Amino acid sequence: MDRKRKPGIYLLTDAGDAVELILVWLDGRETRLRGQSPAEELVSFVNFDFSAYRASVERLWEEHDVFEERVEVPYEDYVGFVRQALPLAEQLAETAPVAYRGVLHHLDSATKMLYNSKPIFPSRKALAVLNALRHPYFIQNRLRNLFEIGFADFERGTQQDRFRMLEDTWPGLIDQAFPIRFLPEPSGTPVGTVREYALDDLYELCLAELSLYFQQDRRRIARCKNCWRYFVPKTEAESRYCYGEMDGKPCKQEGAKRMRRFRAETDEALAAYERLRRRLEERANRLELAGPGGENHLIPFGRTQYEAWLDGAREAKKAYQAGGISAEEFLRRIDVDGELDDYKAARDTFPAPGQTPWRDYIKRDMDFVPGKRFTDMLYLDLSADDPA
Repeated sequence: MDRKRKPGIYLLTDAGDAVELILVWLDGRETRLRGQSPAEELVSFVNFDFSAYRASVERLWEEHDVFEERVEVPYEDYVGFVRQALPLAEQLAETAPVAYRGVLHHLDSATKMLYNSKPIFPSRKALAVLNALRHPYFIQNRLRNLFEIGFADFERGTQQDRFRMLEDTWPGLIDQAFPIRFLPEPSGTPVGTVREYALDDLYELCLAELSLYFQQDRRRIARCKNCWRYFVPKTEAESRYCYGEMDGKPCKQEGAKRMRRFRAETDEALAAYERLRRRLEERANRLELAGPGGENHLIPFGRTQYEAWLDGAREAKKAYQAGGISAEEFLRRIDVDGELDDYKAARDTFPAPGQTPWRDYIKRDMDFVPGKRFTDMLYLDLSADDPA
């Protein structure tokens, strides 16, 4: 018979592919959540949309009187604040029960803070409550930063590559000790193969799942080059795009189109390739659709010739993008009939992902929040009727 568990988060695993979570609430109730693999659990959390919940919580910070700068803050302001703040946690109860359990854990400590006779104590206690509510998206931001360093550029890497990058950036990050016990077998064997991790909060759960993830070789985590969400590839093949959608269009279909457009906008040689490809394809289409005698007025360039040109042009493009040939040589190879005016082409250069200021900030502070540092970044919703 299982011994009674204390309030907290418990992760059960037999070192297989999936984990199971048990949430023990403050009143002793238990909720069992059938988990996924450690990789899938981590990706589900890092991609979870906390935006509506975050907006509700941050609105209190911006608008409530308890945070107004004053010499003395009446305790009644704190009471009024708590009356508004505590119900916000219920937004997570159904959609994110693990995050909800983590919030309740930190709220329990925050609301039990004892009065220290200082005039601004009510605002300090209110801030502790506010930070308890913030905990899920603070930890999500931290995990996203860990992913940015350890997973964003290692779709083709090994587990050792990913682990080494995290370990070199934050030594000892994964080397955490958690209380573990081996559960008895249903047959009565007192010590079985299932391990139970006893965890206090959401961050400890993430670290435990990271540790288990690095014990598996088959699963890997990648970032979609279209929507930038993380995902777990289903095959061993290189996976650039996830299985979801962005703006109602599948990333696997739209991603390649977006990438071609981006490359054409930032590389004049690739833009010339796309213009020439479209021109020759249209030429082959016109010849193919011409009626009897109509081909006499068209350039004799048909489907077979176009396919042969395309095969050679793709090989030249691949060599150019790999750095094997220059832009001038690339354009010379594809311009078999001398249709381009010249072979000069500029190309925008971008720093390697590991050499950007963004990465530097993250490496110095795993809680780095891009929105606070890059305050001049704005978003324009072009799908709106009147974007502004």
